Amino acid sequence: MPTKKTGATPANKQKGKKVCTCCKKNKNLVDFYLSYSPMYSLDKRIPVCKDCCKTSVLNDDNTINYIKFKSLLMQIDKPLYYDLLASSEESLLKENSYMDENALKYRGKEILQKYFTLIAMRQDRQRNWADAEKEGHMHQNNNRTVAEKSVIINKYQELFNLSQDNPNNDIIDLGIKKKIIKWSKEDKQNMKYAIEVIGYDPFEDYPEENRKFLFNSLSPYLEDDDNVEDAYKLSQILQIIKNNFQIDTCDKKMARLDPLKDAESIKTLSDIKNKLVQSNDKIAKENEISVKNRSNKDAGKSTLTYLMRDLREKDFDKAEADYYDQLKSKGTRWAVEISQKAMLDHCIFDENDKKEIYETQLKLIDELNQELDKKKEEIRLLLIKIDELNAIIEKGS
Repeated sequence: MPTKKTGATPANKQKGKKVCTCCKKNKNLVDFYLSYSPMYSLDKRIPVCKDCCKTSVLNDDNTINYIKFKSLLMQIDKPLYYDLLASSEESLLKENSYMDENALKYRGKEILQKYFTLIAMRQDRQRNWADAEKEGHMHQNNNRTVAEKSVIINKYQELFNLSQDNPNNDIIDLGIKKKIIKWSKEDKQNMKYAIEVIGYDPFEDYPEENRKFLFNSLSPYLEDDDNVEDAYKLSQILQIIKNNFQIDTCDKKMARLDPLKDAESIKTLSDIKNKLVQSNDKIAKENEISVKNRSNKDAGKSTLTYLMRDLREKDFDKAEADYYDQLKSKGTRWAVEISQKAMLDHCIFDENDKKEIYETQLKLIDELNQELDKKKEEIRLLLIKIDELNAIIEKGS
C-alpha cells in the first residue's frame, strides 16, 4: 500500500528565508537549528545560523571559548550538558585514533558540530537552558558512573568559569535586540498576585517582554475563587492564556507581511491562529471558562453586601458599615414599607394565620421592650461614667 501523506513538511525540507542576527546574511530556514522554545515559536528556528553557532564561539586557534559558548546557549535558549560535551569529544577521538587530548582541543568546530547534533536528538530537543540548569548541566539518568560524572563536572565547570573575573570581555554579541521592558505598578501587582495565588511562576520560561502580557491576561481570571480553587481548571486557563499569546504573536507577524508577496506565510500563520482559537473555544466550553458558557456560581459576588462581608472576614475594619444609619435611611424605610404593603395586598390569611401573627408580634414587642430597657440602663451607666471622667478632668485642670 502507498504511504499516506500527512501533509506536514519535514524539518530538513522547510522552505523560506531568514536573516542571521550574527552574520546578517539571508539564509534558508534549514540553515538554522530547530527550536522548541516559546521565544522562537513562529518559525521554530533560532535566530543564529548553524555556521555562526560554531564559528562565533571559537578562539583564533580554533579552540572553544567556553564563556562565549555559554552566552550563545543562553541567548538561543539551548541546553548546556557537560556529559554531552564530553561525549562529543569522545566521539571525535574515536573517529581519529591518532589524535590525543591535547590536539583535540584545536578541533573546536567539529566538537561543537557533534554537540549541536546531540542536543537535537529526541530526548533533548525540547529542553532549554533552564531545564539543563535545574539538572546541574548533567543528565541525571546517563550511564556514567558517579566517579566519571564527578570528573566531567569538575573539568567543565572550571572551563566555563575561566573568565569569571572579567566576563564582559568574552560575552558574545549575537545582534539579538534586547528590548527594555517597563513594568507599571499595576503590572507588577498582577504578577505578584498571580504567583502568590498559584504558588509558582507559570510563565517562568518566557522572556521578559512576553511575561507582562501573560500576567495581565491572567489577572482577571484569578478574581474568580472557583478558578483558583480548582487546580485542573486553573491549568486550562493557563493554556488559554498561552494560546492567546500565540494568537497575538501571529496577528502581529501577519500585520508586518505583504498580502501579495507573503500570501503563503500569511496562510500558514492564519491556519495556526485558527487552530489556537478552536482549541481555546473547546477548553472554554468544557470547563465553563468563557463568558458565554460560564456557570452562575459567582452570582452576587460583585454586590456591595458580598464585598463588605469578604472584607470583614479579612479583618478590614474600614469595611464595617453603620447599620443604624442604613436601617433608618429613607431608602431602607421605603423598601420596608413597600414590602409590607405588598404582603397585605396579596397575602390571604385565615383566622389561624392571623392569630399566629398576633402572637408573634406580641412576643417580638416584649423582646424589643426588654432589649430597649437593657440599652437604657447601659446608657444610664455610661452617662454616670462620663460625668465622673469630666469631674476628674475639671479637678485636674
